[in-house]
Amino acid sequence: MAYPEEPGTADRHDVYLGNDEIGELLRAMMQSNGRVQRLDLKDRTVWIKRQGSKTLPPLVAMQGFFAALFRVPILKPSPQLSPEAMQAREIARIGAFADAEFPVPKIVYASQTAMVMSDVGPTIDRRMRLLRRSDPVAHDALLIEVAEALGRVHAAGLSHGRPHVRDFFLQDGKVGFMDFEEDPASVMPLALAQARDVLLYFLVVTSRALSPETTCPAALNAWLIHAPEAARVELVKLTALIGRILPLARLIGRVHMGSDLRRFIMATEFLMRVPPVKAEGPGTAKAG
Repeated sequence: MAYPEEPGTADRHDVYLGNDEIGELLRAMMQSNGRVQRLDLKDRTVWIKRQGSKTLPPLVAMQGFFAALFRVPILKPSPQLSPEAMQAREIARIGAFADAEFPVPKIVYASQTAMVMSDVGPTIDRRMRLLRRSDPVAHDALLIEVAEALGRVHAAGLSHGRPHVRDFFLQDGKVGFMDFEEDPASVMPLALAQARDVLLYFLVVTSRALSPETTCPAALNAWLIHAPEAARVELVKLTALIGRILPLARLIGRVHMGSDLRRFIMATEFLMRVPPVKAEGPGTAKAG
């Protein structure tokens, strides 16, 4: 039995629940008010997500901090909307990624302010934590694989908004995407939103790579293979803009080098040192 709220959702995602599962799901939604809740049903695991007020994740809070401190409005997180508008935006973005054939969580049920999604298994972040000691090469390969997938997203005319390994997963050998709470493309040109994606993702790559001297250029190359020309141009402009405030960031770091500031400096230094340029052959690109 399909149990969606949005017209067409059942056909698009093909999710069915038995009567006993529906009853258990409704009880969980009525008896709890946590923002994100895991629910183990008889034959599957689902996640309940309720829109509303929340504590900003560290990466998003950092964006707002640097946007204000360094007067770089492009780094500002997307405006917070009403729970109903947040819900509508996230469902629409899930649909856009699904229509472009990127793996996304399946919507089991959606109301005006809450949705129930299928479990997608371990996130890329979780996989990396398990591989960090046991297989460093596979650990860094995931960072490169995500960068390549992000390039495909941009080539499809989309942007993620908050690219972090905790928001990505693997499904049938392909990188999947979730948590579409940020939508910078709604308030800025798409190419600029895509360049912003790259800058934010490299806050993760430069700080998490176990072999940054090889992994960082490889990850940038992987993105460039698919990246639209306009996004590459905007990334160069954005990096140049951010580079102007790098001396101030380093000065602040001498007083207090927090982890967020360190990631900002590392990502900016890398992107300034290896700007994107065209490679040999049509439709490809490489780092210097």
